[in-house]
Amino acid sequence: MRVAFTTSNWAGHYLCMVPLGWALQAAGHEVRVICAPQQSDTISRAGLVPVPVVESPDMMYMSRLNLYARVVEGQEVSPLLPLHPVTGQRVRNLSEFDVATAQRAFSQEYTATVRTAYESMWGFVRTWRPHLVCHDVLSGEGAVVAREAGVPSVYCPPGLFGTSDEELGLDLALLDMVHDMARPHLPGWSREDITHVIDPSPQSAVPPLGDATRMPVRFVPYNGPGGLPPWAFEPRTRRRVCVLWGRSASGIYGADVPALRAAVDAAVACGAEVVLTATAEQVRALGTLGAGVRVLRDFPLDLLLPTSDVLIHHGSDNALMNGAVAGVPQLALALASDQIAFSRRLAGSGAVIALEGLTAEAGQIRSAVETLLDEPGYAGAALALRAEIRQAPAPAVLVSALESMAALN
Repeated sequence: MRVAFTTSNWAGHYLCMVPLGWALQAAGHEVRVICAPQQSDTISRAGLVPVPVVESPDMMYMSRLNLYARVVEGQEVSPLLPLHPVTGQRVRNLSEFDVATAQRAFSQEYTATVRTAYESMWGFVRTWRPHLVCHDVLSGEGAVVAREAGVPSVYCPPGLFGTSDEELGLDLALLDMVHDMARPHLPGWSREDITHVIDPSPQSAVPPLGDATRMPVRFVPYNGPGGLPPWAFEPRTRRRVCVLWGRSASGIYGADVPALRAAVDAAVACGAEVVLTATAEQVRALGTLGAGVRVLRDFPLDLLLPTSDVLIHHGSDNALMNGAVAGVPQLALALASDQIAFSRRLAGSGAVIALEGLTAEAGQIRSAVETLLDEPGYAGAALALRAEIRQAPAPAVLVSALESMAALN
């Protein structure tokens, strides 16, 4: 069986598909990952075969542009002014950037890019003739190409991410418009047309999936290659708090969001050892850190969690799911609106404290860290959440179901 994965230019959205790719390859199937050239190395290092033929917009610019527009329109309230979409530096006044003009220009660029991406993707699919297409959150073109090729497609989110998920702000009309522009000879498509979802969400936090058939799967963490440092498994005399502040957090919201410093300071004040994994820019913005803080650069989160007592992060679905499968209590300092929704969905398990990272005060963060470290109920809930996730079938178990779905030629 030949299986094509289609991905966006945002690794956090497709890393969840890597274990599925491994399972398919181990079962003797061929897997090709259609991607943007910027993602080719990441995919190669994961042991999968990239096909870097898809043009992609600058996702960081797009995210900063959308945030800037929401602030200007009053849809986003924050004590910090947004970053300049082009330079990535914090503006002093909203008039520094003409967001309306930039949005019009980007809309044209985005439409052209999607059209080109679709044509390139279709060219490869027409030649390679896959039996099945798996697509990530932002690469719905994969489902469109699959339909045109007459083969089934499967949506593969990282967990907590629905199909027609209004709470996450998924604009189905806009997606349909863009796809119609890319392929005017085909009927309209939207995320409501998704028929199958490989969903690693815990059973207690399944997101809205519409009429799609849910194929539950165990979340298998993969955050890139890395080696386990010797200190990670040495005997500990103090509790360990892992703090993750992702690249997107600084790229979209800036490296100077006060919540990160407050989280590190709170953990240190509680007498914990702190392991911080962040970008070099974020570490520089923090300034001098105490002797109890160990700093890593973009380290794979899943390698740190087995020896951590608490996880603090910026609220991404990937971070939430990593913490859940590791059985670690979490403090989610969510920044974006979708991250706030993800965090609240998992907070119902009792294993996560969810705060809004842009407005949370240092005292609130300190109290949350103390609670997670000292109240055993959160640790118990985290272990229960891990047990719930472990009940789902491993990716290898899904291979036979995908074989049955595939239109073998």
